[in-house]
Amino acid sequence: MTAGEPKGATMSERDAETIQRIQEFQGQTRECALQMTMNAVYIQKELPNVRMSDELRERTAGLCTDLIGTQHDLIHEIFELDEVLEKDASNAEVLRRIERMAQWAWDDALKMHEIVKALEAESGKDVMKVAAYLLVSESAVNILKPLKQMRRSVEQLKAALA
Repeated sequence: MTAGEPKGATMSERDAETIQRIQEFQGQTRECALQMTMNAVYIQKELPNVRMSDELRERTAGLCTDLIGTQHDLIHEIFELDEVLEKDASNAEVLRRIERMAQWAWDDALKMHEIVKALEAESGKDVMKVAAYLLVSESAVNILKPLKQMRRSVEQLKAALA
């Protein structure tokens, strides 16, 4: 977008680079959603096999449910974004949707971080609980990689869509 274009520029007024960045963001979001589901299902499967407090087990199970729910929301929103792009939605609308998707994923990452920190503290007191910490922390890393790319794309898109 050039400096003279209006802030509400439509898809037909977006340059090819911006369109490509939006598509890259959508791909990163799909990857993040996939990692959320794969890791949530893996944690759910392994949860009975690791030692942890009942409170952390409940929080971890709830996190898995949240991750799977967010994955569904993200995939749905990717399709919604495609629809608004086809309808020449304003840059403000496109950016609002992109930021919302990144925020949903970030909110789950923050919940996961809190649980990882609690599991780390618990494992420091009982070596038999290290497996629970490793299970959730390794899954968190798998989710954070594409989430980091998403967030980087959001920053680029803020500049391109402003």
